[in-house]
Amino acid sequence: MSNQKKTKKILFTSHVASFQKFNRPFMRMMREDGWEVHYASMGEEEILDCDKSFVVPFTRSPFKLSNITAYKQLKKIINQENYDIIHTHTPMGSVVTRLAAKKARKNGTKIIYTAHGFHFFKGAPLLNWLIYYPVERLMAHHTDTLITINKEDYNRAKRQFKTNVTYMPGVGVDPKRFTPKLTAKQKLELRKSLGLKKDDFVMIYPAELSKRKNQLWLIEALRLLLNDDTKVHLILAGKDSLHGKVTQHVNQYDLANQVHILGYRNDIHQLLQIANLSVSSSKQEGLPVHIMEAMFAGLPIVTIKCRGATELVEDGVNGFVVGFDKVEFVERVQKIIKDRKLRLCLATNSLKRIDRYALFGISELMHKLYSNITKKKILHLLASNKFSGAENVACEIIQHTPSEYNSMYCSPPGDINDVLKSKNITKIDILSLSKAELRRVVKNHNPDTIHAHDFRASILASKFHRRAKIISHIHQKPEWLNKPFDIRSVVYRTRVRNIDLVLLVTHAVKNTMLFRKISSNKLTVLHNFIDKNKIVKLSKSVKTKRYDIAFCGRLEDIKQPLDFIKIVEEVKKYNSKVKAVIVGDGSLRNACNEHIEKHDLTKSITMTGFVNNPYPYIKNSKYLVITSKNEGFGLVAAEATMLNTAVVSYLIPAISELLGDNEAYRLSSYNSIANFIEKDDSTSRKNRIRQAAGNLSKSTYDSERDFDNLIYEIYKGHNE
Repeated sequence: MSNQKKTKKILFTSHVASFQKFNRPFMRMMREDGWEVHYASMGEEEILDCDKSFVVPFTRSPFKLSNITAYKQLKKIINQENYDIIHTHTPMGSVVTRLAAKKARKNGTKIIYTAHGFHFFKGAPLLNWLIYYPVERLMAHHTDTLITINKEDYNRAKRQFKTNVTYMPGVGVDPKRFTPKLTAKQKLELRKSLGLKKDDFVMIYPAELSKRKNQLWLIEALRLLLNDDTKVHLILAGKDSLHGKVTQHVNQYDLANQVHILGYRNDIHQLLQIANLSVSSSKQEGLPVHIMEAMFAGLPIVTIKCRGATELVEDGVNGFVVGFDKVEFVERVQKIIKDRKLRLCLATNSLKRIDRYALFGISELMHKLYSNITKKKILHLLASNKFSGAENVACEIIQHTPSEYNSMYCSPPGDINDVLKSKNITKIDILSLSKAELRRVVKNHNPDTIHAHDFRASILASKFHRRAKIISHIHQKPEWLNKPFDIRSVVYRTRVRNIDLVLLVTHAVKNTMLFRKISSNKLTVLHNFIDKNKIVKLSKSVKTKRYDIAFCGRLEDIKQPLDFIKIVEEVKKYNSKVKAVIVGDGSLRNACNEHIEKHDLTKSITMTGFVNNPYPYIKNSKYLVITSKNEGFGLVAAEATMLNTAVVSYLIPAISELLGDNEAYRLSSYNSIANFIEKDDSTSRKNRIRQAAGNLSKSTYDSERDFDNLIYEIYKGHNE
């Protein structure tokens, strides 16, 4: 078998080849990155900057049968070429492409669709909404990323389309095209070649001659304008899709000397430099390139109010925005003609506002998008919105996952949000851990792997095994794991057939009755990673009082915090000055407070509630006491050992696995723990800490790199 790395491939599609002008910068960028670039279109002109081009008989109309031929032909191409990314443009070209790519998408091809302005928009004809809206909404299900180029489209798609939607400010304009500027002599010569004089006031509208671009309306407005100023001229530059109707209109009103119809031109950047004003009468736009280019050329703008144009032109700042009122349009143009100071001010503001639409910025955004979309997506699914043990482990795994994977954290919103924000971890909110909510997330984000933490999340995730690989990560060891006929055990064993890999935090959990009945090929022990340097640093960041004994954990029944209070009560009998601290919060907080008050322990026990950084309390305590019924891993025991705090615990297999076999971790009651602390001395405590640290180094990872490599191998092997 060859070890040669596969060349990545990207396919661009649009129903007309002329759309390549928007894609060529990105095509060049991808080729420079080592990608093989293909293009599919009607092929009415040569495709540049690509390795292979295909002629596909797309048609603009959704009712033409030739689109069926285009679908069959394109499907064959896509299945043969095995693309990593397909980036599609134009409404019908994109519909045909996404239908043809359905099978490829299931096999891992990522689909990007750039909407250059939806045909349905505020004020659009009802027919547009009836035809295009349901189609676009349906096709969103077959799209990995939908790019919108104006805010109206973005907001609507974000609200109503079930796919990942991103906003990108246009297709980018290359500022280099407008430098160096023409000299005064060159401008004069270019004007003369077009039949224009030096003192003529020139308006320019470089756009396809079409019903949508609405040049006929503009010519009507020009007639009114010429009643006041005969030196006003209009340049129309663009492909004629109206088959001579504009020329007929011009001739009808005897405006041939004032309206210069130039056809398609490749020197628009120069024509803009001889103009005084850019105008637009378009009924519909995505984000009009001709206005962006005019702004780069430093021109004031007068435009009809329409979506996209209003994002570029702020009324009274870099131009004027008017309604479909010819009189209002003429008044604004006249104002600019007569007021040179105003004209210069508007032009200056155009230059100031256009930077964010520059090609290099858009290229960076597009490069990032291409890079991210090809990454394998890993969705970490958790039930809790609180930050505790499993949540911390999930965060550590995300932060140690290689950059070639895109990791997302998914749980109900709550206290965890601020923690994730501080860790720069992407969060997906769900209302609750339910099948309906997970179905929504899977549809919108299409993860390659669902990494489910603990039993409930694992059982739910297993129902989506046809859409993603499933990892079940078990962080705890509840008592029912050893009960083969417990309903929870039965359900998990039933669902495990749809789970690809089971991660267990200790061998103690692996050896329970439940997991002994599951194929060992599916089981892997993944000890939690503990960053000693980080813990030590945090332990010194806050000053606290010194304590004799400490409890650190959730105030829940499984942790038995009331047993800890009883231990303090017993210790107080021989040490009246004992100082203890309870770090944590939970449903038993009130019960703990009541017990403390009832037994006169308020001066002996401090309750901190939940704290983000518990390590100073652990470090400044002689003993950390663990009274849990069970532990999956016993993270706090490991952290205490790293901070040179002695651990005293009930008999918990996970603790013994981490810290070694010692009587301090095999105590059976709160009385036995109290008695042990009473008899313990500093020498035996130091020896025990040293022995625990030695055993811990064998049970966990010697370095962050070791943990990184293990996470990489787990995800790599799992996805392969």
